[in-house]
Amino acid sequence: MSKTKKILSIVLAVVMAFSVFSICAFADTDTATWTIEVTNTDGTPLGATIPTGNKVLVTVKLQTNFYVGTVGLPVVFSDAFEYVDGTVNQVEIYGAGATRTAFNDDFNAGISGTKAVYAVYVPNSGAAGVASPIYSTATTVLSFQLEAVSEATADIYLPADMQKTDTNLGGRFYCGSRATSDVTTDENMTGQTFVTTGATATVVISNAAADPILTGKDGGVVYTGTDNYVYGIPVGADANDYFEIQNGTFTVSATATGATLTVYTTGGAEYATYTVVIFGDVDGDGIISMDDYILTKAAFQGSALTGAALIAADINGASIDGTHTIDMDDYIAIKAAFQGSSITVNPYI
Repeated sequence: MSKTKKILSIVLAVVMAFSVFSICAFADTDTATWTIEVTNTDGTPLGATIPTGNKVLVTVKLQTNFYVGTVGLPVVFSDAFEYVDGTVNQVEIYGAGATRTAFNDDFNAGISGTKAVYAVYVPNSGAAGVASPIYSTATTVLSFQLEAVSEATADIYLPADMQKTDTNLGGRFYCGSRATSDVTTDENMTGQTFVTTGATATVVISNAAADPILTGKDGGVVYTGTDNYVYGIPVGADANDYFEIQNGTFTVSATATGATLTVYTTGGAEYATYTVVIFGDVDGDGIISMDDYILTKAAFQGSALTGAALIAADINGASIDGTHTIDMDDYIAIKAAFQGSSITVNPYI
């Protein structure tokens, strides 16, 4: 048995203990509204179709008019998709360090032609600051990625018929309710009204070629505008580690300001180019040195810097597409960096 499934078994055992409180007095108005959003992995909207090989981001949101108790959340999807390992993000519902979670990426929902994942959330009653929240607006509780593997009109949904109820106590889809935020009080595990009308998304998958999609990872940022830039890369790092692509490939000429990141289609045709910006590397040699300090100070005193070099020198800039002005703080920061201090890799956050 895998470590993940052992943890899931332990957490589910705790959930079963909570189930003894299922038949507590219950308010008919307890309502949980569930929604699913499916987007590109960078959060932008999907097109009318996606090609096989593309990845999508699935986000599940919850809104309640009660204090959220223990949660069991199955997400079912067409077998035209596969779960992408390591992409799950379970929100700590009851507070940071106060939520026990488990995730099964190979859950058997018993529905032909589908696959499923299953997430569990249990409050850690002994943790500092633990509390059951009321989600008065739709709030993300789970996200993960799927990869399209075959042509289909593919659904991703929350299975309403799996809700735990008084007549279906074995149901795996539940959101316990409490009268207060105190996680030690009795919890109703059944009787809630689940609204799932917005909890189904349909994606059309085709084998047609699609445009490349370049996205940042681990802090890398892709900016597409009149001029295209990529940034968020530390000095001395490999720029290839900070970006990923769907429907194509990319190359980076160097990890230095002014270098070029080139995007290619799956057929090998050049699709787009981006200029690399490494903040503090003004002269484009890939390091921060006295030369960068001299160039930046000279720019403060009236010498001209342009393009990527100007952006790299503007350490406290407001936005990459704004007006870049070099001030004393910029060249002082660069001087401190080549003397051993850290320097920002992205001043825009």
